Amino acid sequence: MAAFRAGDLDAALRLLSDDVARVAPLETAGGPGELRGVREIMDNSGRLNAGYHIHAVDIGDPLVRGDQFAVRFAFDQSHLATSKRETAVKISLYTVADAAIVREEVYYHTPPHTPER
Repeated sequence: MAAFRAGDLDAALRLLSDDVARVAPLETAGGPGELRGVREIMDNSGRLNAGYHIHAVDIGDPLVRGDQFAVRFAFDQSHLATSKRETAVKISLYTVADAAIVREEVYYHTPPHTPER
């Protein structure tokens, strides 16, 4: 979380396993619901955020239990097409194995905008 808070995406991505799984059915409407690998996850993130300006991200402290931890993210964002500013909130549950994050399960309080593929 320190790397995310510092805006060091490269350092954060180095903590992921090469074949990390991201389970986020609300983000992949009509798609598989599970993404595999850093490239596929980053491509999906770019697609989801293309229509938004992110002003800030509030990142909660990790809640740890065994080989898992959960983190709350709150995105202060504006939709570019409408200029509507909103806060989108999600919780990510991470699983760690062999000193790398191998799985992320995403739970939304605020459903994401899912543009056409």
